[in-house]
Amino acid sequence: MEILQLSERLETRRVIDKAKAILHRDLGLDEQGAYHALQRESRDRRKSMREIADAVLLTDDMRRKLSPQPGPSQVR
Repeated sequence: MEILQLSERLETRRVIDKAKAILHRDLGLDEQGAYHALQRESRDRRKSMREIADAVLLTDDMRRKLSPQPGPSQVR
């Protein structure tokens, strides 16, 4: 049981770190600023930080899938 909890905590940390990296890349936030942004959204929306981080990852994934990819004739 304890191993399962540790595994879940590690996965949550990994997801939050990925979300911070996306906020850094897209918004120019430093690590602390990105963490605080996730924390603030978590508090304001009454959701866990994991849920907020999952939403950031999902949004980033959708944006990449839906953005037009340059075709062979569009590459310069």
